[in-house]
Amino acid sequence: MKVMVTGGAGYIGNELVYRLSAEPGIKDILVYDNLCKGNYNLFTGLRKVPGRNVRFFRADILDSRSLRKHMEGMDVVIHLAGKVETPFADQNAHDFEQTNHWGTAEVVYAAEEAGVKRLMYLSSQSVYGQGEVSSTDHPRVPSSYYSISKMRGEDHVMRLMEKLPVQLIRCANVYGYSKNLRVETPINQMIFDAQFTNRIAIHGSPEHTQTHISVYRLVEVMARMVKREMESDVYNLSHRKISSLGMVDALKALYPDLETIFVDQHIPLHDLTIECDERLQTMLPDDTKMEEDLAKFKELFTF
Repeated sequence: MKVMVTGGAGYIGNELVYRLSAEPGIKDILVYDNLCKGNYNLFTGLRKVPGRNVRFFRADILDSRSLRKHMEGMDVVIHLAGKVETPFADQNAHDFEQTNHWGTAEVVYAAEEAGVKRLMYLSSQSVYGQGEVSSTDHPRVPSSYYSISKMRGEDHVMRLMEKLPVQLIRCANVYGYSKNLRVETPINQMIFDAQFTNRIAIHGSPEHTQTHISVYRLVEVMARMVKREMESDVYNLSHRKISSLGMVDALKALYPDLETIFVDQHIPLHDLTIECDERLQTMLPDDTKMEEDLAKFKELFTF
């Protein structure tokens, strides 16, 4: 099997490439990334890619000729490349549109023209906006430039479902360690602050609740999806619901003297929780407590 991963040097892509490289049935993995964030950690360090089946090409997903050329002969294209700027999801609307909307459109056009056998696209739970989401039939009401651009990217991907197998995954907030770590995500920022300042800040209501999934679990599910025949459809992927106050409790189990500052706690925030699709639920690794996930992360800090 030949697999191409756009954004393969990023936060999630980095770990997915390691995981796929260990699969004996995958003979070729192409990491397609423009390295716009300086994500060079995939290429260096003592942690080696397990197999000899990974290669790299530096290019942008807006480069339609390059995309089509490198997709030819691919069995699976996993589209992860995108602009993610938490907590700046409402700044630079043009940049979000160019990458997440039109960049995804170029991926779809290239996949169609190159005769790709299958496309997997990682979207975001943010396209729903807010509320308790029990299925993908829930209305999409995006509320930021980021989520709007992801929804528009989805529209292009869904058009392709009529022509080839496509899995569109609306994913919960991702947390956890990766060689190309994103510290600005909510949980990652909290544990970083707890480790190095012994202080965290909670903005808005401490009861604010969202769904999350560790990068380890996300990557494991996607790797298992690659190996299975799956119908073209939209899938919700999440693992746990947790409030801001619940995160404080989990962190205090690791940092008993942690100082917590509550800012504007009287201001309610929009909750967003999604139920994991049953078809993906069965692919999730064994469950652990949040404290266990955070403890593994803590062990990887250098000091």
